[in-house]
Amino acid sequence: MKTMNEITLKVAEAVKKDVGRGLARIDPADIERLHTTIGEIVEIAGKKRTVAKVMPAFKEDRGKGIIQIDGPTRGNAHIGLDEKVTLKKIAWNPADNVVLTPVNAVNLERDSKYIGSLLDGLPVIAGDRIRATLFGSRFTDFVVETTIPKGVVVINPTTLLKINEKKPGTAERLKFSYEDIGGLGHEIH
Repeated sequence: MKTMNEITLKVAEAVKKDVGRGLARIDPADIERLHTTIGEIVEIAGKKRTVAKVMPAFKEDRGKGIIQIDGPTRGNAHIGLDEKVTLKKIAWNPADNVVLTPVNAVNLERDSKYIGSLLDGLPVIAGDRIRATLFGSRFTDFVVETTIPKGVVVINPTTLLKINEKKPGTAERLKFSYEDIGGLGHEIH
């Protein structure tokens, strides 16, 4: 059952520059309907729940009833393009500690401060798969194992980040989204 401060939107492809940033672009009118503000955290409920930071959609994408989220965020919510999700404002805390396990890289422990700087401002919950864009178009995906405090947290400069070693045999199949390969905007239009 929907509460007064929930809205349902159709999922659309994120703009390329938003990939890995934990952003959800929606119409400013929808931001008002959620009784939230730009930069606040919302819960995105598909088949699973995840979180993202609200940003306004660009003018050409307003009035369409869509939410623009990237591949990692869609994966965390277990939904695809053109599916419906429910959004609501959610309480969050600054992250004290976050434990990450790399999905597609190894030997990142010495780079935890650098990885932390790349993830600064990212909202997460345990179980999320997140992306750190390294140099150029290189990226590393991580699974958020645990957070202190529990629940929705935002990584910040004082967050103690622990990066586990990738366990042999736990490699997941790499998942690529439309945004990873440059989007399909020109092909679709």
